[in-house]
Parts: sequence; structure tokens; C-alpha cells
Amino acid sequence: MLNKFLKFLGAVDGEERQMWFLLGVGAFMGFFLASYQVGTESLFIQSLGEEYLAESFFITGALGIISSVAYVYLQKKVRFSQLVIGNAAVITLFVCGLRLAFEFVEVGDKESGFSLLPFLLFVMMGPMTSILLLGFWGLFGRIFDTRQTKRLIGSVDTGQLVATIVAFFSIPLLIELPFVDDTYDLLLISCFAMIVILWLTVLICKNYNVDLIDSLKKDENIENTSYLGIFKNDYTRLLSIFIVCSMGTAIFVEYSFLATIEIYHPEEDKLNRFLSFFNGTVIIMSFIIQTFINDIILNRFGLKVALMTMPIILILFMIGGLISGHFFGYEILNEDFLFFFMFIISGKAFTASLRDALESPAFKLFFLPFNLTIRFDIQNKIEGVIGQLATFLAGGLQILVAGLVFVKLIHFIYLIIAIALGVIYLSVKLYNQYQIKLKETLISQRDLIADKGKTNEFSALRVLNNELKRENEIRVLNALRLYEQLDPIKLTFALLDQLPSSSVDVRSYAYSKLAEIKAYETLEIIKQESKKEQNESVLLMARKAIKVLQKFQAYELNDESIRLYTRSTRQQDRVYGARLLVRLEEDKHLPYLVELLRDINPEVRIAALLSMGKLQRPEMFAAILDHLHIPTYSNTAMSALIYLGDRVFHSADAAFFKTGQHTATMVRVVQLFGIIGGKQAKELLWKKIEFPDKQVLSELLKSLNTLGFESKDFQSARIKLIIENLLCDIAWNIKAIQDIPQVDPIDPLDVELLKALREENVVNLNNLFILLGMIYDVHNVQLVKENLTHGSMDSVTFAIEMLDVFVEDEIKPMLLPVLDDITDKERLELLLNFFPPEHFESYSDLLTQIVNRDFNRITRYTKSLAMNRLHQLPDARVSNSLIANLFNPDVLLLQSAANSIYQMEPEAYQTHTKRIKSYSKLRLDEIILPPVFAYKEEENYRKMLLVDRVRFIKSIPSFAAIPGDNITRMVDTMNQKKVDKGTILINEGDRVDQPLFVIIEGKIDLIRSGAVFKSLGSKDIMGEEVILFSERYNYQAVAQEETSFFILPKEEIFDLMTLHSEILRAFLDLIDTSVKSDSIDPFDLSILDENVSVFN
Repeated sequence: MLNKFLKFLGAVDGEERQMWFLLGVGAFMGFFLASYQVGTESLFIQSLGEEYLAESFFITGALGIISSVAYVYLQKKVRFSQLVIGNAAVITLFVCGLRLAFEFVEVGDKESGFSLLPFLLFVMMGPMTSILLLGFWGLFGRIFDTRQTKRLIGSVDTGQLVATIVAFFSIPLLIELPFVDDTYDLLLISCFAMIVILWLTVLICKNYNVDLIDSLKKDENIENTSYLGIFKNDYTRLLSIFIVCSMGTAIFVEYSFLATIEIYHPEEDKLNRFLSFFNGTVIIMSFIIQTFINDIILNRFGLKVALMTMPIILILFMIGGLISGHFFGYEILNEDFLFFFMFIISGKAFTASLRDALESPAFKLFFLPFNLTIRFDIQNKIEGVIGQLATFLAGGLQILVAGLVFVKLIHFIYLIIAIALGVIYLSVKLYNQYQIKLKETLISQRDLIADKGKTNEFSALRVLNNELKRENEIRVLNALRLYEQLDPIKLTFALLDQLPSSSVDVRSYAYSKLAEIKAYETLEIIKQESKKEQNESVLLMARKAIKVLQKFQAYELNDESIRLYTRSTRQQDRVYGARLLVRLEEDKHLPYLVELLRDINPEVRIAALLSMGKLQRPEMFAAILDHLHIPTYSNTAMSALIYLGDRVFHSADAAFFKTGQHTATMVRVVQLFGIIGGKQAKELLWKKIEFPDKQVLSELLKSLNTLGFESKDFQSARIKLIIENLLCDIAWNIKAIQDIPQVDPIDPLDVELLKALREENVVNLNNLFILLGMIYDVHNVQLVKENLTHGSMDSVTFAIEMLDVFVEDEIKPMLLPVLDDITDKERLELLLNFFPPEHFESYSDLLTQIVNRDFNRITRYTKSLAMNRLHQLPDARVSNSLIANLFNPDVLLLQSAANSIYQMEPEAYQTHTKRIKSYSKLRLDEIILPPVFAYKEEENYRKMLLVDRVRFIKSIPSFAAIPGDNITRMVDTMNQKKVDKGTILINEGDRVDQPLFVIIEGKIDLIRSGAVFKSLGSKDIMGEEVILFSERYNYQAVAQEETSFFILPKEEIFDLMTLHSEILRAFLDLIDTSVKSDSIDPFDLSILDENVSVFN
């Protein structure tokens, strides 16, 4: 029962103990504050009255300043655990000491003169409450991380409010207890509550490391902000003036309230009951405003209205008080005094509740434009010290005003109205200054993110360039080897950049590789760098490189010498010949290059493609473009085209629109425009902005973003329409996520479907920010994105406020709900007027809608998951949409539809698949139908569906962060094999042709020099250590039992790396041998995973 209550509050497994501690402290704080406040105010009114109110507020302010300054000072000097325990102990001793003092000191009435103990209790109420709350929320922020804080803060705050409400309304019952004879006996409850708070605080500090943040802060260089600096700055000065006026208003209202109830309730017993009932009502009003009204005002009307609400309502009540006071009296208790009394206590009730529930949270948002390193320092000083200074000044003003002979209670109402009008004026002025400050923050932070808003490099190469900047030589070498595969022409420049490297191995590799690729144009640079070389082995390698390149450069090209290499039967000779042809000067030799481009050997064709690119002959452009869709040659062709520059644009654009063109070619062409850049590239990309293919469009947006595309007026309108469609897709996905059954236990396919839809929205959101960057300042948009990705409450609020500054009103109402930190249910409600949610009659109807959804609005992976989940539902039937997908050229969807139909109605499967070509049906039957083995050696075993392959690969830690739709590109090229026990998969010395094996089930031993040095099982990976080497295996791999596995050719891997940077990052971590040790399984790479946070 108790655990269910905590789960209702939002706690998850493992958080129960912390929640009980905090709820306990919050509950007893409620009882302490209620009993202390009612007892203190009642004693003060009974024994001192209005005469000493001004002096008490003055002293309260002075003590508040001293306590706030002391708290800020001690926070820097001592550990937080010591500070919070010390505060609780001091308050406990103070309250217990004063209660004990009442046994020896008699408390008189107002006629008896000044009474010290009630005065002390009253003036310490504000400082003690402030210090207690600082300690409580400090504990909360230290035992929960940022995401836990976001999830639980509302529940804990609500729990504390409920406890306080219960405590206030319990006072009338508590004063009937036998040990509560006098009002000051309420302090016994306060003492008991504080003792429990102290005990719980000690337990929290003992069980949790609440000092961790303090130890981290010592290592940071945090800028300090002085009080003088606060008053010199226009914005912070305005914040300070506002809080002084707001606090001053509250103090004068409190003065009028206490003076009024002194007249209306002269009897002690009635006064106690009234105060407990009144304060409980104020807390209930705060709770209602905070729960139901706060978000409405902030979201719909903004911060300015939130600040103005309290003073406007207060003025209305005070005007009513003035009228009733002048007409019916305000000093003598009679029947007419009730009118004045009701206006004053109503003003007090609304002022107190609105300040706590609306003005205070809204005011905190005005600190968001400050840098995080100084934000909390400024906030503590303004809200803490300067806030207490306001109490001090208000008390001083009360003393001065009350000293005037003609001043009566009603004159304070005039003063309250005047100050409240000032607060309204300051609200407008502060909000205007806030927007200016936000814009200044945007401008000041642009330089910090100048390289993030856009980039002039293709994302995969940017990842490699970042790797080359590392100090880890293994990762640098791996990056250079990948450069050779992903952009072989730019490899030359990358190698030259590494010649001054501090690593001997890196320099040696650079020299040897420059020689291998025959980079003769770098000969002079190599000569200069070799003169600086101090290491003998590297110097020897440099001299060999110089010798090789000099020979290559000196080789005389003629018909006979060219034929000697290009017509050779040896592959190495033909490769050398293809590289020599880069020096062609006569057209008559071009046919040799065309001939090599049709060579049967891939290495020869790759060398020919590179030479074609470097020759820059227009008649060769089409031949290079024709290789873009072939994984073995795509990266080389892309490298050659990039080298050609904008002269290839016309041919590339024609290839894009060629009838029946491969999607891979279209994606590459779009990438090409983005990498080369220029005005013409932007124009060519813009013409394709509404191309009806989601994969091509996503790549097109990345390319436009890379080029820093800024739309013109007529273009902005089209982009806004695309944004609206994108927001519609996001809303549809959110509704689908909401309607997927999430009961316990949840079906594994439902889990995958939820992940897939969320991954779709991550892609949609990334595209959304790219589009926003086209119509607004790209750096502003990037700053918003970074704050949203950070995920803290402050950063998300700051991001939304920034959007509010520069986004136009026409798209703001539909954009902000998607990005704001609210629940999906709230998000859909706010989007209801723009994107009415689709109603799904059942779960099977939802899955059918996913299957039928436009291919440009949902990925093939999500569709395949929906198809495979559909047949498991009791009300599912074979639909026309499933039958139509039997003829889908996409094998992933064809298989998924066929499997779903077969599982529901095997006869329907046989009937409808008769229309498929016989060969295709045979291949399909091998996957769908249960296997029937004719004899043991038969290879017709049942292979995994492509969608199941995606799920399997995604369950491997190394690939978990890769979106499912990207993994579908991997499994499209995978082969599945099954071998018997004892099968030798790899012999030591075999050439590396298909280096990557992913084990599905079974066991493989890796043997070197006759000894097993590693055993691999399910989800382990084999061959990743040679993925970048065209060398030979240095071990033998033997199946120790019947084993099945996937094989992924390395050409396919390299092709996928340039298309999907997530795959590149995963493989960079996979091949990083520097992080592997004997203490961990080298194939358990969960320690390498990056937990990427995205907003929902």
C-alpha cells in the first residue's frame, strides 16, 4: 500500500527510502510552521498588539539580513551536511529554550507593557522559516539528480503543502489537548516537530552523500557577483527594486491584517482558532493556484501577467477596504466593521497565496538569462539578502509613518495601493528588460556555439576529424585508416597534418601510406618534414616514401609503358597503372582508364575512379556518378566527385532526376551538394525541398543546414508549411505512443514499437530545428536546442522563453507545446486545435494505421514492427494493406507482411503468394514456412526475418544507440549462415574479405599458436579488430558447437558509415583496442555506450 502511494507520487524502484525521508521532513515542517506561526501571531497580538508591529518588522528584516548573509557565507565555508544539521539544531534549541523560558517569565497583556518572549518569537519567525526551507530544498536537490528532481519536485512540494494544510486545521483540535493550557503551549508541538526534523536530517546526511556537489564546486572557477555589481547592472538593479517593492507590499498588508484582527478578535481562544483556519485556507488557496491556475497564466499570458496578477487583485480589495472603512468605520468593533475586516483579510489571503504560488515561481524565471555559474549566487543575494532588506526597510518606513500623529490604520491602505501600483509598473518594465536581457544572452552565447549551428564538413568526416585531434594514438590511427575508406582523396591532407604528430607510430604510418597511395604531389612537403625528423625508424620510412614517390613522378608515360601496367595479368600492376594515369596529358590515353574502370578487380576500379576524379574530365562525370549506389565503390566515387567541385553539379543534378534512379544515388547527390557548397548548391537543394522521400529529404535538410541556408520571404512560407507538417507527424506519433498498451508485463514488440516511434520523433525534432534555423537565426535556434537537450527544468524554461522572443506568433502556439517540458497528454491537449488526434478504435486499428501510413511520414522499420505485432492480437484479420505489401519491393516489409498473414491464416498466405514470381516465393517460403529437413547436410534451415535481425542487432550494447531504421540498412546487406560443430570458419593466414561476424547462437573459439585465447558466444562480435586492414587473420576460428551467425561485408560497413554517423561512432568505439583490458570481456562493450538524452 505504501509503495503504491509512492508510485502515485512518481517514485520508481530504488527511490522509496529517499522519498520517505523527504516526505517525513516536509510533514513535520508543516506541523512546526503551523504551530509556531499560530502561537507566535496570537501571542504577539494578545501581549503586544499593533503598537509594536512596526518595530517587529524592522527587527525581523535586520535579523533576516544577518541570517541570509551568514547562510551564504557558511555555505562556502563548511560542508552542506554540517550547515543543514547545524541550522536544524540551532532552531531546535532556540524554540525549546523559549518554551522553557515561558515557565519562568510571565507573559502579560497589552496593558502590562513590553513582553520580550512574544517579541522574540515573532521577529524570528521569518528568518527561521527561510533557513528551514533553504535547507529542505537543498537536501532535495542533493539526494536526487536532475531528472529525478524534475519528476519528483511537484510531488514533494505538494506533499509538504498538504501536511501544512492538515497542521493548520489541526490547531483547533490540538489546543484542546490537556497539556495545551496557554497559547505558548503550542510551542511544545513546534519543539517536538523540530526534534523529529533534526533527527531525520541527521539520518539523511548519514545515508546520502549530500556534500558531493560542494566538493565539485571547489574545482570550478565560479565568478563571484558583489552586491555593488548587482546595483550597478540595470537588470539586476530592477530585479532588486521589484523584490523590495513586492516584499514591502506584503509587509504592509501583514501589518494591516494583524492590526485588523486585533480589533475583530480580542479573545485569545477565538484568535487562535481564526489564525489556524485562516492560514490553512491560505495554504489551500496556494495549492489550488499552483495546481490549476499557475500553468494557465504562465503559458497563456506570460511572465508579465503573472507578476501583475497579485498587485491588481490586491488593489481591488484595498479600494474596497478604503470605501468600507471611510463609510462604515475601521477602528471600532461593531456590525459595520465586518465590511472593512472582510476586505482586509481577503486582500491578505490573496496576496499571500498569489505571492507563494504565482509571483515567486514566475520571479525565479527572470534569473534564467544569467550564466549558470553566477545565476544562483545572484538569485540567493536578491531573493535572500535583498528580500530581507525589503522587510527591514518596510519596518523602518512603518516606524516613521506610525510616528506621525495623524496617521491611522486606513492610511496604510493608501500606502499599499501606491506601492502595488509601483509593482505593476515595475512588472511591465522588468518584463521589457527581461526580453532585452534574453536577446543579449542570445548574442553573447553565439560565439560559444558558432561552430555548432552549421558546419562546412560532412558529418561522418567531422567525426573523423574530431578523432584525429585526440591524443590517443590508436584512435588517431583508426581514424586515418577509416579516412582511406571513406574519402581517399582527402586522406592525403589528413596524412600531411599528422607528419608533425608527437606519436612515432602515427608519423611512421603517415609516411608509409603517402608512399602507398602514390601521393607524388606531396613530395616537397615530405622532404621538408623529413629534415625535422629525429626518430631513426620514422626517418627511414620517410626516405623510403621519398624514393617511391620520386620513382613514380619520374616514370615516363607512353603507349608502351602504360600498356605494360594496365594490361598486366597482375592486379598490383593494374592498380599501379590506374594511379599512373592521373598524370595523363593526352586524350588518346583516356581509353586505358575507361578500360580499367570495368576491371573485374575492385581495387583496380577504385584506383581508376580516383584518377578519373583527379583528371577532372567532364566526359568522365557520368561514369563516376554511376558508381554511387554500389557500396564497394560509393565512397571512392563520392571522394572523386567532391574533388571535382561545382563543375560536376549539372551532371549530378541530372543523375538525381534520372528515371528509376537508386535512392542511394539520390542521397549521395544531396550530400555532394552540401559538401561542395556555394550559391548554386543551395539553389539546387532548395528545388528538391518537397521531394517525396523521407530519407532523401532528411539528408537534404542536413545539407542545407551545413551550407547555412537562410530563406528569403517567399521561401519562408514554404518552410513554415513543412514545419507544420512535421509538427503534425510528431503529434501523430505521440498519440500512437499514448495508445500503445503499456500494461505490465509489456510485450517485447510493444517495447520496440515505442522505441521506434520515439526515435522517429528524435529525427523529426532534429529536422524541425534545421528548418527553424533556415527562417530564424541559426545560432539562436542552436542555443534553444542545446538548452532543451540539457533537460533541466531551468534550461527547458529558458529555451521556451528564448523561442518566445524570436519565433513568430503564427507557428508559436503549435511549436511551443511540442518542445515544452510537459506530459504527452498535456502536449496533445494544447495541439488539439491545430492537429486533432486520430481516434483508434482498437490496438489492431492503430497498428493497421501505422502499416497504411504514408512512407514519407513513418519509417519502414516502424511499419515492419507493426505488421509483426498485428498477427498476435486476437481481433486481427488479414487486411488488404497486408496483402498489398506482399508485392512491396522492400524485402523488409514484404517479409513482415508475409509472416503476419501466415501466422493469422496459413491458407491465405498460400493463396496470395501464388501471384509472386516462383523464385521469389521459394525464397520467401524459406523464411516464413517451418523448415523440413530432408537430410542433415541440407542448408535449407529457417533464417531470421529481417525485422528480427534488426531487433537482435539493436540488443547488442555496441549498436544499441543506433536508431532502428539505420540498422535496417545494415541487415539489408547481412548474410546468415549456420555451421556444424568443428567447422573452421577462419584459418590463420586467410585474407580478410568478410571481416565482421555477429554470433546469433552457439560458441566459437579463437585459437592462436594452438591455444584458445578467447571464446565467443551469442551477441559477441568477431573480426572487428581487422576491419580496417586488408591483411590476413592472425588466428583460427573454430565452431565448438552448432553455431549460427551474421556476416557483414566490410564494403557495406564503410558505405553505411558515410550515410549514418551513428554507425561510424559505434564502429569507432568497437575497434578501439585502447579501452579493452583483461578485466573486462572485450566484446561486452556496454561500458562504451553513450547515453544520449533527448527530450520527448
